[in-house]
Order: sequence, then structure tokens, then C-alpha cells
Amino acid sequence: MKRAIGSAASLIIFLLLIHHSLLAQSTSSRGTGCRECHECEIPTKLNPCLKKCPRGQMITVHHSADAGPVDVILNSIKGSPDVYEPVKFAHRAHAKMSEMSGGCVLCHHYNLTGDVLACRECHTVDATSKNADLSKPGLKGAYHRQCVNCHRESGLDTKCDGSCHRAKSSTVTNPSDVRDHIISVQVVKPDRLVVQSANEDAKTVTFYHSDHADRFGLACSSCHANEPCSKCHRGEGATTKPIEHLQGGHDRCSACHSVTENCDQCHAKQPLARFDHGRKTGFDLGRFHSSFACARCHKENSDYKGLTGKCMACHAGWKPGAFDHVVTGIKLSETHAALDCESCHLESNFAKKPTCSGCHDDKSYPTALPGVRVQRAKTVKH
Repeated sequence: MKRAIGSAASLIIFLLLIHHSLLAQSTSSRGTGCRECHECEIPTKLNPCLKKCPRGQMITVHHSADAGPVDVILNSIKGSPDVYEPVKFAHRAHAKMSEMSGGCVLCHHYNLTGDVLACRECHTVDATSKNADLSKPGLKGAYHRQCVNCHRESGLDTKCDGSCHRAKSSTVTNPSDVRDHIISVQVVKPDRLVVQSANEDAKTVTFYHSDHADRFGLACSSCHANEPCSKCHRGEGATTKPIEHLQGGHDRCSACHSVTENCDQCHAKQPLARFDHGRKTGFDLGRFHSSFACARCHKENSDYKGLTGKCMACHAGWKPGAFDHVVTGIKLSETHAALDCESCHLESNFAKKPTCSGCHDDKSYPTALPGVRVQRAKTVKH
């Protein structure tokens, strides 16, 4: 009995080895063996034991989104019957978004050096099940594999007659005349986020997104990396939810902010007010500077410190006598035009309200004016 069981076990092991050998030969005939991608001998769905893809370290040439075309007309694939117009793919828009989650290699995944290759350079148009290569799908499969998952995750329509394809029209004769690809999904760009941290004494963290994106001039990719498209693009049925808790701790903030000092600038028991330049620094930006991005003045100061309220700190070569006071909306009287700026603007601090007390005991601004109100000039001469 034991001998029979042993013989049966040996036969089963022998058959498994033959099956595994045939499977390896089958995949090898396509140029890919199991061990090319899997670390174990027999990968399963529960334990695929995938190797880490090395191509990220192999890429030596990196391209910017602006280096690529604005749009790409996809018209290589012809159906039978051919019922759809060519697709106008917004290449640059997608390339810019890809900078937040891997860059060009998300689509051009085997473009290791040199110029970026078009998809059809690697994926053939006429690929069928008869000549299928699991490691390299046909052009149609490659297009849809890249598009469908992101669109579905973002709540976009993935049906054929959705946002990408349109039935042929007799009025369209030139591929460049096909409709624009419209990213028809809401881009969620919040003004303020209030999230909860692990800080027991001051859990509430207030983050003014619009300040960082618009005033401070940070690119989306400065903070958002390796994130799904649906984090910002949310259509109906999108899979992500609004942020409720602080994700990643200090990782995103530490590139610009100290995470060991001045914790109360971010952490509090209640939501904090927006950054006020006048209250924080003593220099009120007023109507002339409030529309500028921070880097317009803080060119060499990554910590946004070191400037004074004097015009000469930013306006190189500026001389008081060359300033046209009309840009302020007040044309100085002949008497006031002959005075030094410091006579009214103490310590050359033009952010503060001018004073009349240096010459007048009974006058104050703006009840008394040093001239007449006029239409403001559009340009500043300096």
C-alpha cells in the first residue's frame, strides 16, 4: 500500500514538473519567462510574488510636459466597419498631470533614453489573438489599458460613445478638425482645508490651498506625488472622498517649513485665519503689491525673509525724484512735490499711512490731502 501511494505521489510530481516546463516553454516562446517578473517558481493570484520593475532606475533622459505636443490625433486604428472619427487626445494636459504621479513613463514606459517614442513604435496596429504577446499588447489594447482605469477611477464615462469617441460625420474630412478632447470632469481646487492631526494639544491644522498654489506659486507636483487622478478630478461616481485627516504627517510640509519650531503657526484648537502680510510683517501689501506672487519680490529668499519696506529693496535704481506720485491717485501740490518722501512717509515706510504732523498741527491724512485726487496712472516709472 505504501509503495502504491509513493508511486502515485511520484507520478503527480512528475506531471507537475512537465506542466511547469511546458508553461515555461510557452512563455519563453513569447520572450518572457515567469522568473522574468516573478520571484517564486509558481506564482498565484493570492501570492503573485512580483519583482520590482527596474525600469525606473534605467531611465536616464527625462522630458518635460511642455516638450511634447499639445494634442495628438489618434487615427491609426481603423475598425471594420470604421464607425468612429479620429480621437484628438489632449497630450500636454495629461502630461502635466502625469508629473504628479510618475511623469512620462506612465505611458511611455519603455522609453529609456533619447526622444520619446510614439505608442505605435512599440505596439503594432494589427495585433490579434493569433500573434498576441502578453508583454506587448496591440496598439488598441495599449491605448485603452492606459486610459480606462484612470477615467473610471475619476468617475468619467468609459463607454465607446463617451468623452473620447464620436461616430463618424460626413462633415469631418480633416483629422485636425475633429472635436477637441474635453476633460469633462470637475477639478477640485479648494480654497481652504481644515484637517485633524495626531497632535493631542492642538489637533486642528488649517491649510490655505489657494495661497500656496496662487500666491506662493507652488506647482501641483511640489506637493502632490504618486497620487491618483481622482484626488483632484472628480466626476460622478468618483472613488475618492474629501480629505478629513492629515495624510503623510509633515512629509509634504517639511520641504518649506520647519517641523520642529513654531508649531502654533499650523496647529491650533480652532481653524486659523489666512496669512496677512501686513499683520505678520508690518508691511501692508496694499493695492499695488497684493496681486503679486511672493516670488515677484522674494526672489532670492526661499524662506521669504530679509526684505524691508523700502522701495529700493526691490526696485533697483529707483530714485525718489523719479517717482510719479500720480500712480497713487494723488497729484502732489507744488509745495508737497518739493519735499522729500520722508517728510510724510516716516522712515521711508510707504506701507503705513502718511503723516502730516511734521509740518502741520491741525491736519491729518486723508482728511487733508497733499494735492488733488486724480485717475491713477497704469504704470509705475522707476
